[in-house]
Amino acid sequence: MALVRGRVADRIHHGVPPDLPFRVQGAHGRKAELMLFSLYPTDTPEVRRAVVSQAVALADRPLLFTSLHLPESADLDGYGAELTALHREHGVSFCADISPLALERLGSGVGGTARLREWGVTTLRIDFGFAPHEIREIAAASRCAIAVNASTATASLLDELESVRPIGWHNFYPRPETGITTAFYVSQNELFRERGLPLYAFVPGEVSFRAPLHLGLPMLEEHRHRTAWRNYLHLRRLDPHVEIVCAEATLLPEHLRWIARVEQSGEITVPLAGLDDAGAFLRESVWRLRIEDAAASFRLEGTRGEIPPSAPRNADRREVGSLQMDLDRLGRYRGEVHLMRQNLPLTGMQGHVGEIAAPYRGIVADLRPGDVLRFE
Repeated sequence: MALVRGRVADRIHHGVPPDLPFRVQGAHGRKAELMLFSLYPTDTPEVRRAVVSQAVALADRPLLFTSLHLPESADLDGYGAELTALHREHGVSFCADISPLALERLGSGVGGTARLREWGVTTLRIDFGFAPHEIREIAAASRCAIAVNASTATASLLDELESVRPIGWHNFYPRPETGITTAFYVSQNELFRERGLPLYAFVPGEVSFRAPLHLGLPMLEEHRHRTAWRNYLHLRRLDPHVEIVCAEATLLPEHLRWIARVEQSGEITVPLAGLDDAGAFLRESVWRLRIEDAAASFRLEGTRGEIPPSAPRNADRREVGSLQMDLDRLGRYRGEVHLMRQNLPLTGMQGHVGEIAAPYRGIVADLRPGDVLRFE
């Protein structure tokens, strides 16, 4: 097979499509954004500025998630004035989480939701506490799009709201060990997919964490404390059509850059550590994983014939996420690089030439044959 190097157009010429162009259409015809962000009444001014700055850098008129019923913040009018200022100054709009407590703070019952349009609120997420007929009343009074909690929605609720065409917007879980499982997430998504309804899902932040617990806001419990890049790829593999929302604060610049790269070109960034001189060439180009689905490893197309290390520095075993190069004794396979998918014993036929950096090693589980990788 030919070595896959260079621009996306070059890869297509070599028969390598950009396999992960994850761009999706936003809800109700809104153009999908690279990443949505969130802000809250409890955020510090510094966090709010950082969120808005990162959001407007990615989209002309970004949509931000917020909450109007946090127990820690009762001054809803004051917060509304801040949202209004952001809407007018930066063109941002908001999806606002509401409950009966929010209506109580707004005053005037369901009719009070009409005020929210002045704040830049275009979508209302119904968290809990409303019957289907009340949700329909809120939709009519507010003139906002309606989202429901996709983590708790039932088929009967969605059927009763058929005229509203609600968005599915998942939940996040501040208390550790309460986030949902991957299997449950997938099954809940199916309720919305069957009805042609759009979906939004959360990943926790990684720069600062929302009060009062400051322990992250994951949707999936397994995402808590992991990097945004790792979590992002995981959600994309589970459902490539979901829009992803950072639940709190901002992302690290390099992770945002890698997300942009995979969305725009299909290249999956894989940070490396401990790269041997024999594997230095891997950082010079992009590489496609062979299309055959082998259990032991992913084979990198075009690496066969490279020069193996003269004195391999092996670990105790060929670990998941390590890069192993075929040695001279494998004859015509000499130089081929394998990205390990299983922990296997040493054989003397391969030499360790590098490994995925520890914070990102788990992405091996989310790679697929045919993916295009860029090593950094």
